[in-house]
Amino acid sequence: MSARRRILAVAYGGGHIAMLLPVLRALRRLLPALQIDLLALTTAARVARDAGETPLGYADLLHLLDDSERAQALALGARLRDGNTHPDIAEAETLAYLGINALELRQRLGADEADALLRARGRQAFQPVEFFGRVLRALQPDLVLTTNSPRSEQAAVDAARAAGVPSVALLDLFGLPGDAFAARSVHPDRVCVLADVVRDNLVAAGWPAQRIAVTGNPAFDALLDPAWAQRAAQLRADLGWQGRRVVLLATQPEPRAHPASRWPAGDALALAMEDTLRAWVATRDDAALIVRHHPNHGHRLAARAAAPRVHLSRGAGEAIEALIRAADAVVVQATTVGLQAAVAGVPVLQLRCSPAVLGGIDYAALGVAQAVPDLDALPDALDALLRAPPPAGRWARHGAAADAVAHEVAALLHREHCA
Repeated sequence: MSARRRILAVAYGGGHIAMLLPVLRALRRLLPALQIDLLALTTAARVARDAGETPLGYADLLHLLDDSERAQALALGARLRDGNTHPDIAEAETLAYLGINALELRQRLGADEADALLRARGRQAFQPVEFFGRVLRALQPDLVLTTNSPRSEQAAVDAARAAGVPSVALLDLFGLPGDAFAARSVHPDRVCVLADVVRDNLVAAGWPAQRIAVTGNPAFDALLDPAWAQRAAQLRADLGWQGRRVVLLATQPEPRAHPASRWPAGDALALAMEDTLRAWVATRDDAALIVRHHPNHGHRLAARAAAPRVHLSRGAGEAIEALIRAADAVVVQATTVGLQAAVAGVPVLQLRCSPAVLGGIDYAALGVAQAVPDLDALPDALDALLRAPPPAGRWARHGAAADAVAHEVAALLHREHCA
């Protein structure tokens, strides 16, 4: 490709921008002349800036509206601001984001129907396809890159398809039946997925197989960084656990009860898992336990008494990547830590009695984990796993997903250039 190429990348915060940023770095290595415009939405902007990017926001795109539209959008944004602010998002961006999206709803549906929809669904009603058509005409990208988030990300793909601009989307997890992304009828030119089973799920949902590339999730690439193996070894050394079999318990509160489980919503199961594994480790001098309750919730739980070979992990000083790499086995309900461990090649046990598992996040059915029916079976299951560790499963990855996604983007750019 001799001509300078340009892409528009669009992502919300959380796991979505975490997927996209490694791909942007990989693209710059692969295609040094590539121009990248990053639209980092809501909380993604701060993450992007912290990573060295200079992202755009909705406030930077207000000039795409005429004077009358701009005034209407800002007035609507001010009206919707209450309850829709965040300390990491500037007020100007909040007003522009809310206002532009609300204005498009009004232009498409009329004021009364748009306002009723906003009352019923809030920001989930946003779908600014026409606005992203303006963005594409202004920036003239050769390709649009997003993740699987709805609203602005989906609108960017839909607008790209309408404009004949190729697009690539990254799917973070499984594409299970009922998943909103899997149910989309407008497909990007390429979707990059975690594993073969995810590709099969999308094909079953009606996606053309030739549009699906198995690349892995770039947000998990950090697990393969040798620095985390070094940090994990240091953690074991600091705890005096060299030569011991280390189990990582990673829990989360149950969001709701399930009729097939005796466990209620809340922390009861997580705390019972901790008690069970504390009792188990007390019977094995060769074993040790790391307890990591969900970081958004664990600080609310009363700490158990100190015990030999039990370490309670709290705070950002111990990254989950180091904890996973320090473990010989990981025990979960339905937290993403289970998937991260499988990607890193660490065997995972999942409690099938968890309401979250029974409600649909079944790692054992997906081949991510081995199933354990209830707490009383957990000690024997751990003994068996540690006695004969299984080989790395089909979810384990040995190469960087970001590089694989970057090559998919480059191939589409080359195809367009040669067309």
